Amino acid sequence: MFDWKEILDFWFGELDEHGLPDSFHRNRWFRASRAFDQEIRRRFMSMVLFASEDGLSHWRAEPGGALAEILLLDQFTRQIHRGGALAFQNDRLAVKLCKEALRRGQDMALPPVQRGFLYMPLQHSEKSDDQALSVECYEQLAASTEGIAGDFMQSFLQSARDHRDIIEQFGRFPHRNAALKRQSRPDELAYLETGKRFGQ
Repeated sequence: MFDWKEILDFWFGELDEHGLPDSFHRNRWFRASRAFDQEIRRRFMSMVLFASEDGLSHWRAEPGGALAEILLLDQFTRQIHRGGALAFQNDRLAVKLCKEALRRGQDMALPPVQRGFLYMPLQHSEKSDDQALSVECYEQLAASTEGIAGDFMQSFLQSARDHRDIIEQFGRFPHRNAALKRQSRPDELAYLETGKRFGQ
């Protein structure tokens, strides 16, 4: 019914000689765009729902399928529900599947840029242990990648460190407080005046 290859084709397109997607695909990833969010909602909402109810578990037999399921739960859920509490509703399952893929060594079967997205649920977790594992994974990824792709992996590593530092400082992501109806503390309010919100 659903094909995981469609997810990877949509998100990455063809990888070039450096192992990277073209600028069209890369530029859509981390910029808030209503048109892109709507496209994902229209094309993939039903797949996200299936994934959230464990309906795509058969994809996990292959590394690419495991990544596609994680993309649905982690990235696509954020874009479909940007700005609201539902953006984070599948985070726990995404972290669980990420760790399962790590235990199986499936990350090592993927190109570096795709490994970067397999690890991303760890970045999005509000648990300090997950954040430590995130930075460890991205450090290994950056260290094992050279050239232009290596520079790109360094940006992933910096993002992982930024997320970890926020959790170390606050124990949670202050930029989620409004969506999750959490009361912001004075130090969080000060942070939110200039701090990173990561598109949410």
